[in-house]
Amino acid sequence: MEEQREARFWRFEGDFGISLLIPELGTGSAPVVPDGDADDARALRDDARLLLDSGLPAETLRTVWRAAAGGQDSGPDVPGLLRRIVESAEDRIAREAAGPSSGDPLFDGGPPMVTVDEPAMRKAVCAEVRAVSHRLTGSDVGAALERVAAEADADLGFRLFLRVVKATSVAATMERYDRYRTIGEAFGYPGRLVHDGLDVRWPRFDDVTLPRRFEYDFGFSYLAGRFDGEWQYSYTVDEGIRGVASDYVGLVPGTSAYALLQDALRLSRSPMSDDALTALWLGASAYGYAPQDEGTGARQWLHRIAEVCAGRLREIDPGFTVGAPPPAGPETLDAVLRELREIAPALTRAVHDYPWYGASTSPWFEHSRTVVPALEQVVRQVDPDLGFRLLLRCVRAYAAPVTDEQYARWTALGDRFGYGREHVAELADPHAER
Repeated sequence: MEEQREARFWRFEGDFGISLLIPELGTGSAPVVPDGDADDARALRDDARLLLDSGLPAETLRTVWRAAAGGQDSGPDVPGLLRRIVESAEDRIAREAAGPSSGDPLFDGGPPMVTVDEPAMRKAVCAEVRAVSHRLTGSDVGAALERVAAEADADLGFRLFLRVVKATSVAATMERYDRYRTIGEAFGYPGRLVHDGLDVRWPRFDDVTLPRRFEYDFGFSYLAGRFDGEWQYSYTVDEGIRGVASDYVGLVPGTSAYALLQDALRLSRSPMSDDALTALWLGASAYGYAPQDEGTGARQWLHRIAEVCAGRLREIDPGFTVGAPPPAGPETLDAVLRELREIAPALTRAVHDYPWYGASTSPWFEHSRTVVPALEQVVRQVDPDLGFRLLLRCVRAYAAPVTDEQYARWTALGDRFGYGREHVAELADPHAER
């Protein structure tokens, strides 16, 4: 049966409640609520109540506690310990409520709601527990965790299961990791809750047989977006490159740097002229950063990008060496060219009018004559995939109008390239940040 309930991760960026705080709560002789605000105390109180109200035997709770705490024993009276935790948490909540208000306008509307299919989630959580129960410390740990998920709460059971898996260093394949994240998303968890501290057996970042895992833009097109606008007030040039070369939750370590490296190598080794490469970068970044103003040529700029990426990859694999990028697939060339040619008039007008619509003179008039030809050269001479990503980047940067039919075709083309679910969808909000 599905139910609407408050998202229990409210205001948290990672783990919370009992699953986070068991290692900090001591053996039970002097239980206190660790330092934190009322939200931390509320999460801890709610978890403790769920365990108390479940009617689970004290020995079952003790088994789970000990495993989640990495072997630290709570003592035999776990229900008594949980009641003291509830009392301490209630005291913390009451003291904060009596103090001066620290309201956050971002959350004034109350916590977000999630729809949770509790029976289905119990089944999913118990299946994951059973899959690794033979690798957990203690033959009874798996059965105890299943009882928490089935008889107390699936969400709390899953968080305690993750805490046990992390405490005992049970390695997860990427496929199992993805299942854990799917369960976490169903509970409305923040992205880092499953990820942080989990031992994942990742494949290599340069395994070309793996499907892409990016949710958004990536590589050279994403880098151009990082230098659009008032970037210089947020980070240095090298910090901007390193940001694009860094991986977010869910990516194979090194994937972002490797994708950017491949783009930079393909462009630098292409037959495109330095002038064309310069026009491409300036157009895609909306002239937010001009390397030539610092005496850096187009291929020098690409070499600088490649060096930062190679440095990041050597942190993961010290023996990594830069080689020739894999050949680009030509099968999508015609499809990308058709889309580029159809949007070309609207994109050219958007660049022409950017950022002062209706002005009688502007440097953007000249810029508008170089963007589309540079994009076409990338599609023809470098890589249709990169060309399409840069086309999407320019359409978003200059807010060129896109019809519903074009959007549908671009979504389908993005699917062929293996783009993430938000990549093309970002066009719906050209000013969205991430």
